[in-house]
Amino acid sequence: MFNQNYMYPFYMNSNANRNFVGQPDLFRNNTMPSLFTPAVGFDNGNMFSNLYSPYKNYKPANVSANNDRESLMRELGRISFAAHELNLYLDLHPEDSSMITLFNDYREQANQLMREYDQKFGPLTISSNSLNQTPFMWEKDVWPWEVKPNV
Repeated sequence: MFNQNYMYPFYMNSNANRNFVGQPDLFRNNTMPSLFTPAVGFDNGNMFSNLYSPYKNYKPANVSANNDRESLMRELGRISFAAHELNLYLDLHPEDSSMITLFNDYREQANQLMREYDQKFGPLTISSNSLNQTPFMWEKDVWPWEVKPNV
């Protein structure tokens, strides 16, 4: 069971205004966040360059797409990740109009890429409009484990 009395002093502590690595929370003092591009942010797992701290000498793997389907899926992942990261930021900073605009741009791009993928390769989600005509369309597709690797 969650003990609220245990956590309350933590939230009232002056050090609670720090992130997990002990650095000051850079967003509390009205500083403008510095963003990576969606591609770099997706690879690093963090859109905010002023909060990114690489683990030791870790370098993200450079994964390339083998075909149009993988390329479109990778771009959709990047843009969706960027929109989600900005959504989390906006939960704490709902008045930041420039980030709201950027979030909406990424969200619209992600929706467009989702529709494009849906038209070319089939539905990605259960809420896809293409499922109105053929509700079990995904059963006709090749599953990832059925694909024979090129050796």
